[in-house]
Amino acid sequence: MAYYLTSDETLCGQPPSALAGAVSQRTPFLRLSTVEAPSERGQALLGSLLRCVNVAAALDTIRTHVEALLSVTSISWQVDDERYCGSVCEPSEHTIPVALTLDDRPFGRLRLHSRRPVGEEELAQLREMLTVVAYPLRNLRMLEHALIAAEHDALTGLKNRRAFDLELKAVHARVARYGGQASLLILDMTRFKAINDTYGHDVGDRALARVAEGLDRCLRETDSAYRLGGDEFMVILPETPNRGAQRLGTRLLDWFRDHPLREPGGEWVPLKARIGMAQFQKGEDADDWFRRTDQALYGNAESTGASRPLDRLA
Repeated sequence: MAYYLTSDETLCGQPPSALAGAVSQRTPFLRLSTVEAPSERGQALLGSLLRCVNVAAALDTIRTHVEALLSVTSISWQVDDERYCGSVCEPSEHTIPVALTLDDRPFGRLRLHSRRPVGEEELAQLREMLTVVAYPLRNLRMLEHALIAAEHDALTGLKNRRAFDLELKAVHARVARYGGQASLLILDMTRFKAINDTYGHDVGDRALARVAEGLDRCLRETDSAYRLGGDEFMVILPETPNRGAQRLGTRLLDWFRDHPLREPGGEWVPLKARIGMAQFQKGEDADDWFRRTDQALYGNAESTGASRPLDRLA
């Protein structure tokens, strides 16, 4: 016999005919709260969750343990405006929403898809097993948020210098070993101090955010942009020769020209930018590659073999 999950625990385990008048159009779900003594299955699940390194791995672990009870085709977790998914995603017609609580407060909802309806005994075992998942999921989510914050600039949302250094080493190692083309592009706002002095730091912050917006609009999905600090930005361009980097630099300057800032008094604030770039040269290390790009920004392109800087009013 098939059974349904409902927010009213007094109705759980009753046949469908008994639920017709009580449930109406509500979406059924199972609300979980923590218990002091988890079941044997719950303890095994908790032990596995404590070895997970991120939320996605935790969801896969939960799915694996739940499959001892019933066949699960996918699992996801919605909390606030964030949605996490496991690596397997095969929705089926039988959905099991599981509302989580943490310290007696709602903490998102797991959603499992099963190949068949859930029986009363399976439902009770599932409830008992999943009482242990809220705290591990909370901790892994906090860890992911901390890692994102550690590698992103709070003002622009771009990745920061730490993230750039890590990605530069990875891209350099790849092209140095396997060949191919890659370029670096560095962008500097040459009137940034004047903007701060004339219009105030709030407009200066908007100017930095405008640069980040331009990078987001002009870059390809395979490219990555970073704010190194102040008004200096860096772009890593995989599989891109100098010609491609030059086209991107020109496109960026054109975008800035077409999207000036408007300060609170109504005056338009143009953005002046200088851009330098350098293609990877066989045999150089990552630091030398970055140094050539930086030198190109200040006009030393001929001696370093980098592209001449693009410098005009955008």
